Amino acid sequence: MMARTMLVAGLVLGLGHIHAAIVGTADIATLQAGVVRITATPSGGPQKVGTGFIVRLERDVVYIVTAAHVIAGDVQPKVQFFTQQDLSVQATVKHSEGGDEVTGLALLIVRGKDKLPSGLTALTLASASHLSGNEEIIVMGHPRGAGDWAIIKGGIASRQGRYLTVDANIDEGNSGGPIIQKGEVVGLIGGVTRYGRGVTNGSVREYLEGHGINIAGSPPEAVAKVQPTPGILRRLELQDEDKDINDITNKSFARMALIPAGEFWMGSPKNEGTVNEHPRHQIYLDAYSMDISEVTIARHAEFLRSTGRRVPNFWDLVKAGTPPDHPVVEVDWHDAEAYCRWAGKRLPTEAEWEKAARGTDERIYPWGNEQPTSRLGNFATDQGPFTVESFMAGESPYGLLHMAGNVWEWTADWYDEHSYAKSPQRNPKGPSSGTSKVIRGGSWSSEPGHVRSAYRGRAIPAHRDGSIGFRCAQDSPK
Repeated sequence: MMARTMLVAGLVLGLGHIHAAIVGTADIATLQAGVVRITATPSGGPQKVGTGFIVRLERDVVYIVTAAHVIAGDVQPKVQFFTQQDLSVQATVKHSEGGDEVTGLALLIVRGKDKLPSGLTALTLASASHLSGNEEIIVMGHPRGAGDWAIIKGGIASRQGRYLTVDANIDEGNSGGPIIQKGEVVGLIGGVTRYGRGVTNGSVREYLEGHGINIAGSPPEAVAKVQPTPGILRRLELQDEDKDINDITNKSFARMALIPAGEFWMGSPKNEGTVNEHPRHQIYLDAYSMDISEVTIARHAEFLRSTGRRVPNFWDLVKAGTPPDHPVVEVDWHDAEAYCRWAGKRLPTEAEWEKAARGTDERIYPWGNEQPTSRLGNFATDQGPFTVESFMAGESPYGLLHMAGNVWEWTADWYDEHSYAKSPQRNPKGPSSGTSKVIRGGSWSSEPGHVRSAYRGRAIPAHRDGSIGFRCAQDSPK
């Protein structure tokens, strides 16, 4: 046992030693924030420790998948989250299927804002599985002797249909944990002998969808060029489960993505970008959420009906012949701010907008460093805005769409060309006053250089334009 423990410990990888071919550019701490420690106490049996991972986040609910044998005999196991390891919370077993320890899966729910710490991640299930054998992977979990949330390097020894054999020194504490390749979950550890045995991501996906858990992954074209990056690794639908129209925290029912707390580099390096993008500086932001898509004509129309707010000038032009799933335009800053407030949200700060657009790996565009093309965004055209659910290949690291092109987006900040030189390091909110507000992201008519994630535009608050729209942000519960 001592030799095995030493071997396991020797394979636990430090942050700087994860090979890019295994996890892409994904931040290991973010991956860990999607993995949980499960402690089950079966009636009349010894306590068991296993692993699970988060597959869906809602405002006050977390859905976790694990191996059924991990929680067998305990309908209310305890769960510990990576972002608050000193606290165990009670989970409820929504479903547990029979079968052997490899094939049986279980779905857990943790409900209640007071039980959910900030900074959690829902891991991405790979959209397709091409494993056959000899692929490098990592396994996350709680093996004895190696510490909790251990990162262990290994490989796929073999695949037979939906069954996998993993060549890695793991033990029962890894059962139910994710098998990860290039930042995405490609399988789940079921039973553990000398080798780990498990099932492919396809089996996990089918099980979850059978219980109404929507975990749709990014389309293949969205991940072909850029691997997942630090932060949320999939699009998170932070919706009220009951869609109560009286819940003012999200009246618009817009899907949102959680942007976890942490640092990122804001602005552009020397000799790149424009003068107002300098100096490049490191910013820390608390966790927050952003609308995945721009606010649509349909949603803005509901806001006008609900509030009785005066219909803005040019509203007929906006609606005439334009599908309701296109972004609302011809709205000034005051309109945008009022809508977000009605929805229980707010406009994003300039720093929040930039982090949501480019992640934490200093990419130039939301999709990476590849030069803009008509496949990645709507820009440099005379066709006007496209539907908000388009150009999936150009999504940001957190799954946000149209953060480059389509329409400019209002932010909360006043504009100051030199504000970066005097910006606070934590949660900057921009200057206290000014004459123009910052707009970000470029539009359908912008040249390629203006859809860079660091590019800063500006407009007076009363300005209305057929190329300016907005999306909302929301503080993350503490």
